[in-house]
Amino acid sequence: IISSLFLFSCEEEDIQQNTSMGLIINEFLASNDSCCPDESNDYDDWVEIYNDTSDPIDIGGMYFTDTPDDDNPYQIPNTDPSVTTIPSKGYLVIWCDDDQEQGPLHVSKKLKKGGESIILLSSDKITVVDSYTYSEQTTDISMGRDPDNVNNWIFFDNPTPGFKN
Repeated sequence: IISSLFLFSCEEEDIQQNTSMGLIINEFLASNDSCCPDESNDYDDWVEIYNDTSDPIDIGGMYFTDTPDDDNPYQIPNTDPSVTTIPSKGYLVIWCDDDQEQGPLHVSKKLKKGGESIILLSSDKITVVDSYTYSEQTTDISMGRDPDNVNNWIFFDNPTPGFKN
């Protein structure tokens, strides 16, 4: 009996190890007027990416877009892995402000308050890492994954960019 319990325990552990979602879009704010400033004190729209794996992942070289089948998605620069690498179980905020001179996490795509898509593509420019299509948003109210059920999206009166929802 102890042996079979041990085997069951190992089996359960293997299942848990294989349930990682990888990189996921975790939260976003499509209309930021006074909520969360970037490092330049600008109130720009943002998307938070979460790394659900046990290893760091560099998003440098991946692509970001707000349009399905975009012929010209924005490539996140791969010039500074210290900025574009998301630690294991960590968060990274991408600023959707069209101010690339502010750094590698500032992309050329802005989010629309009225709704659109958020799409992270792998470096092959084809494979969708994660995506979410949203409808109209409220200013300074973010939308993100429910901490109690990551498959549900909910609104947050107090956005948490870079931190657990």
